[in-house]
Amino acid sequence: MTEQPLAAWWEVISGARWFAGKGLSAMLAELTPLPWLTPIGQLPAVRPEIATVRYAGGADERYLLLVGYTNEPEGAVVGSVTEPGLGAVQVVQASADGACMRALLRALTDPAHPAMEWLDASAIDPEAPSRVWRGDQSNTTICLADDRLFKLFRKLEAGRNLDVEVLAALSGSGVTPALYGTLVGELPGGGQADLGMFVERIQDVRDGWEWACEMCADERDIAPEASDLGRALARVHTRLADAFGTSAASGAELASAMVSRLDAAVAQVPALAEVRDQTEAVLRALDGAELATQRVHGDFHLGQVLRGSDSWTIIDFEGEPLKPLAERRRPDSVWRDVAGMLRSFDYVRGAHPDPTSSRAGAWSRSARRAFLDGYCSSAAPEPSVLHAYELDKAIYEVVYETRNRPEWVHIPLGAVHDVAGRTA
Repeated sequence: MTEQPLAAWWEVISGARWFAGKGLSAMLAELTPLPWLTPIGQLPAVRPEIATVRYAGGADERYLLLVGYTNEPEGAVVGSVTEPGLGAVQVVQASADGACMRALLRALTDPAHPAMEWLDASAIDPEAPSRVWRGDQSNTTICLADDRLFKLFRKLEAGRNLDVEVLAALSGSGVTPALYGTLVGELPGGGQADLGMFVERIQDVRDGWEWACEMCADERDIAPEASDLGRALARVHTRLADAFGTSAASGAELASAMVSRLDAAVAQVPALAEVRDQTEAVLRALDGAELATQRVHGDFHLGQVLRGSDSWTIIDFEGEPLKPLAERRRPDSVWRDVAGMLRSFDYVRGAHPDPTSSRAGAWSRSARRAFLDGYCSSAAPEPSVLHAYELDKAIYEVVYETRNRPEWVHIPLGAVHDVAGRTA
């Protein structure tokens, strides 16, 4: 293969919402093509290519590019190459090119396709019109007609993707979308990874974040709906415990891990230094405790739920995108997810006409209290446990917003000051 235009692909990767290394010194070291997904020698042709991003310290990350080769591009052209068996062709992002996507879907919906693990290939229409969903996310989702989605996993690590693993376990729960099939591939250096999945697109729903912001802006109380969401999460946790089992963890070890994340965050965001000692004191309150742990959502917030007319759907079980896969797969306390949603309701307060007013604070407190009441139908957490998990989540948010949305960083930074000061 003629060398790909690395500089052009690096411009695509470094500016993408799903690239986790923003603000760090890095370069695109190489592109490794995987086998063709479409029939060999036919145009348009599509294959996965693994981009190895190398950081200044020598660490590597791998990202998925779904690359299309065509003579009749329908999307933005990344470059031009001479490809053996295809000749002189133009290179595009296949996800945004209609002809490339049609060729890809026709190939992948063959139940015997070697790169697919199908549960139900008949659920996907190969002629379905496709479009990239433009929402804010750490992967790429392609809408297929109105009722199916093809989700590409961008940052890759060897092993089963958590979203695939969990959706398979929660099949039939009534709270999550149906999983139809998984696209798999071999990583450079060995090891198989999930590259994407085909799932159900839930109909007649709204993004939970957008819905909640609208309710807050209009000062409409959402306590009943928030309580329902708490109960939905509790059902998911019960199913996950049944599917993957439970265990126990030392509070001291959990606290030490949280303090390590705090110190790493302080090194990246100096504004955290002034509350570092108070923050550690809150986290160290877990010392001496033993916490029940299990598989959890791992990145639970309003952007990970869909609001129907009278129900909730929970999506995106990959966990926090900045954490390595092994850490995201590790059993954790269910209060990790509860704290994540409580933090999300705090973010929503920013949609209020007067975010710092007592009315905005009352709206947020009502939603938080109702959600917690819905989740805790039989028992409530120790306040020190929930405070520690809320603070750990807010610290993560400070780093994430600093890298990706610096205009938002005041929200989690204020929460760190508030929780640390209040509990101290």
